[in-house]
Amino acid sequence: MKVAMNKCEMCGRLFDDDKKYEQHLEKHRAIEIINGMFPEVEDVNCEFANGGWNVQRNKSWLARYKRVVAGIIEEVGDADGIPFTYGWYRCLDDGGSMFYAAACRVMNICPDCFREWGQAFYANKCECVDKKRAS
Repeated sequence: MKVAMNKCEMCGRLFDDDKKYEQHLEKHRAIEIINGMFPEVEDVNCEFANGGWNVQRNKSWLARYKRVVAGIIEEVGDADGIPFTYGWYRCLDDGGSMFYAAACRVMNICPDCFREWGQAFYANKCECVDKKRAS
């Protein structure tokens, strides 16, 4: 007996259900929309990921990013709950969502000065926090 399968050219996943395959392709298109609007930071030699430098964002950039990511995730139904809360992240992670990395990018941005770092560790240890404590 032969089984017809669809293979995703972008990630290699196999699908025996045409509807699930189409839904999967829609998620890839949504990721492309996010990446087109908010390109990821190019990280030569992992300097960005290792805290060597950051990208200055602003409050409106972060608000727009959150709106787009949360809106897309709500539309495709990958997570329940209040966006950017612990439970919402757990839904994305535990469900193997393709949007988990896009959602986690928010944690790499300092909530005080809006610098985007390569890891959440550096956003939590941002220089602006030390300056606030000193004053």
